[in-house]
Amino acid sequence: MKRLITLITSLLFIGGATYAQESTVESGENIVYIDSEGANSISSNNGNLNITLNGSRFEIGNSKIEHVQTPVRKTQRAYFGIFGFGSPNFNHLAFFEIGANMLVGADYSMYSPEDANALMFSSTKSISYSFNVGTLNVPLTPKRSLVFSMAFGFTFEDFAFNDNYTFKYMDGMMRPVALEGSIKKSKFSTSYFRIPVMLDWNIKHNFFISAGANLDILMSTQTRYKFPKTIIQDKATISPIQVGVTARIGWKRLYGYVNYSFIDLFREGTGPKGKRLSAGVGIWF
Repeated sequence: MKRLITLITSLLFIGGATYAQESTVESGENIVYIDSEGANSISSNNGNLNITLNGSRFEIGNSKIEHVQTPVRKTQRAYFGIFGFGSPNFNHLAFFEIGANMLVGADYSMYSPEDANALMFSSTKSISYSFNVGTLNVPLTPKRSLVFSMAFGFTFEDFAFNDNYTFKYMDGMMRPVALEGSIKKSKFSTSYFRIPVMLDWNIKHNFFISAGANLDILMSTQTRYKFPKTIIQDKATISPIQVGVTARIGWKRLYGYVNYSFIDLFREGTGPKGKRLSAGVGIWF
């Protein structure tokens, strides 16, 4: 209301000036008044008086008053992608990710020193890889500098043993078992259904930073080794739900990422304590 009163007062005050200026302008728009924010203004255009109030424009002239609504910018629409196709380049959830994973903050205090050494994993041989099957991207700003991103896909993690050991569930917890002969690739594997949710900050020159959360739902676990090739299925000792954070930095369609889980890999009392940590790169094809 204060702005309306200000406009009417200004109109009455500069009415005479408006008439004098009109007589010297043959065509085009003559600005008479505009506020500091540019939301309200008074101008003359070929004998018509234009008044703008908070986005609504009124044209007065030729014995009529016409109300012209200023177009409202449409909300940015969502974008979907399936198997890496259909998502625009501001999506930073790549179709394929690969990296190394490890158990951090490991606590083997419930084991003897010999068993603890047998159950330790190799950080250089343990890998993880993920596939983001579908993505959803919603720009939050007109220039897409801030974007909400979500995906669903699958994550597979291998934890390789340091020595010729595997483990089995015995006496209520995971116990190490020595393997005889020429054993290769003795490891413990897990697979999850993953839902990452992130905010992407798109910086100039195609650089970006992203941060968010991961929800992982356990699908299967295996202990495997060869030779001979042996696979044992067991989900009883693994936490079924994992919740963690993710962060990444990159350029165009290549980025580096870090994922960390807040929940121990093994159920309490069934195995060594420790959180999942993975780091690697994400790429498009």
